[in-house]
Amino acid sequence: MKKLQKTILTMAAGAIFATALTGCSADSGKSTTPETTTAGTTTAGTTTAEGTTAAQAAETDGTSGPTSGAKDHPEIKYRRMPTATSDLFEAGIIPILEKAGYTFTPLEITDSIQREIALSEDEIDMHVDSHTAFVNSFNKDQGTELAPVLAIPTVPTGIYGGTKDSLEAVADGDKIAFPNDASNEARSLQLLSEIGFVVMDASVEPTQYTTANVKENPYNLEFVEMKGGTIAGVRTDFAFIILRGSDAYNAGIDFGTALAAESQKDILADNRMQLVVNGKHKDETWVQDVIAAYKSEEFKEFMKGESSFWILPDYLQ
Repeated sequence: MKKLQKTILTMAAGAIFATALTGCSADSGKSTTPETTTAGTTTAGTTTAEGTTAAQAAETDGTSGPTSGAKDHPEIKYRRMPTATSDLFEAGIIPILEKAGYTFTPLEITDSIQREIALSEDEIDMHVDSHTAFVNSFNKDQGTELAPVLAIPTVPTGIYGGTKDSLEAVADGDKIAFPNDASNEARSLQLLSEIGFVVMDASVEPTQYTTANVKENPYNLEFVEMKGGTIAGVRTDFAFIILRGSDAYNAGIDFGTALAAESQKDILADNRMQLVVNGKHKDETWVQDVIAAYKSEEFKEFMKGESSFWILPDYLQ
């Protein structure tokens, strides 16, 4: 298993089959409090002197980094789950921002709808577990103004073997499971179209695909839509399964075993994972500092030591 994946598997084991671990849940019930939350506080290992910017601190440290808003917003509350993007944030971004004097309080929220509600109600400041298509859909349905502010490294959605171990083995009537929320249903159908299992209606935008837009289904495939976090646990009930990157990661499935997956060249912009904040805060200095940390040379160097499965944004290439 890859470097970062190995580090986190123990933490993730208890959550392999947790529901809706990323921005892909089918849950739609709204409440004022996240269903499952626990909090802790991470404090900066190195605090800059008052008035010292993160850039100055980073310069002293021999790296480039963000300018600091830590004086005005010293604590950043973020949603933490055992997902690849959350783990990467903790391993690669928090150390950069701690040098600027920021402290971090993680809040575990197992449900993706409750995660977005918590963000809209300022119970958390940010998270890194949704893509733009999901956030846009949530804003439309819930009347919120959440803001994806930066594309970040993304683990691709892929198709994995269930009872079949190659795409060439597809047969008439095979069953394929994929996530049942709207944005990842579309993402799954895009992948099935790319590998030639289906032909989609060309008049429909790919980010809006539903099974009703399947124009040709030459193998008479049966599509079974399920909560994304549960699919890996029943993979042998299907010929093939489609997993979001977070679900494969949490289940300890090697990304290298995917029979086909999104790639750097064909992933849609709306399917890239994002740093997401409440829209009313998107121009605040602390948000710009987090963005700058992702774009820093220090983080770019950090990514060179990580696994090749990541789909990188342009600023990290």
